[in-house]
Amino acid sequence: MIKLSIRERREQFLFFIGIFVFTTGLLSYGLFHDYGDGRMVSKQDLADQLSRNADFEETIRDQRPTIDSTYKQIMRFDPGVQAVFLESDIKNSLGSIKAAYQRRASDQRYKTFLQASQLYNDLFYDRRELKGNRTDLDRLNKSLEDCKLSTRQLRQTLGSQNR
Repeated sequence: MIKLSIRERREQFLFFIGIFVFTTGLLSYGLFHDYGDGRMVSKQDLADQLSRNADFEETIRDQRPTIDSTYKQIMRFDPGVQAVFLESDIKNSLGSIKAAYQRRASDQRYKTFLQASQLYNDLFYDRRELKGNRTDLDRLNKSLEDCKLSTRQLRQTLGSQNR
């Protein structure tokens, strides 16, 4: 342990008091200083902001049934069924969701509609390809079974002719 003289202790104490006062002054200035009119919001600006928020919420309320029904249509979609109108209904619904974004593309909140449209479009494409591949796989499995059966029959026929 270092032994300090009374003079050195007094200087160290005054140094720490000075740092404390300086830090407290900086924090107080940062927290309580009035930065002028930049932080003031006029009544008209606030009313505009509230009306934009209300418009966004109303758009969400209007689009929610479309988004939900589009999801249900995509999940029920069967590419094995030859119904072009189902595909066009899903594509029209996706276009409707995307149109909600295009009405107010400058507002970043509306980008959620574009992202939902892209997500559902990818889901629809994936479901269509997956179901289509599954039906192709079933058809190929059936063809494989037919080949195996005909190969067995051919072997049996060749085996009975050799005897």
